[in-house]
Amino acid sequence: MNLNELRDNEGSRYRKKRLGRGIGSGKGKTSGRGVKGQKAREGVSLNGFEGGQLPLYRRLPKRGFKNIFRKVYAPVNLGAVEKAIVDGKIEAGATVTEELLKNAGLVGTGKYAGVRILSEGELTRAVTFEVSGASVAAIAAIEKAGGSVKVLAAKAPEVSAS
Repeated sequence: MNLNELRDNEGSRYRKKRLGRGIGSGKGKTSGRGVKGQKAREGVSLNGFEGGQLPLYRRLPKRGFKNIFRKVYAPVNLGAVEKAIVDGKIEAGATVTEELLKNAGLVGTGKYAGVRILSEGELTRAVTFEVSGASVAAIAAIEKAGGSVKVLAAKAPEVSAS
């Protein structure tokens, strides 16, 4: 094989359509855009336009309410905390904070306002928690195991003054 015999694989490169190069090319004059009108012009995007008929997004009823100041908390189950302590990701005697849970990999990446402890699973040792929230059942389970829960003040939503 010689250098002059090297070829690209069949179909690996596509030739660009050459528009507006005379009627013999098959894509001359209007370049495949038809005749006149808004869509024949350059840079036209008519998303949702249905030829003057009321578009679908306006025909359907609007439902519900979206609170832009809603706080989303990362859920962490007691069973996951117990497993992290057994695996050595969290020290047994340490106060469990939101930062500690994040470092242990129990809180996923995302825009969370804090961490909320839930009662799924079982806690067998006394653990002190400092988190944004906890369910009633989780608090009962933690106190039953001899631990305690300190609920932190909720962070205020950031509002830009513009």
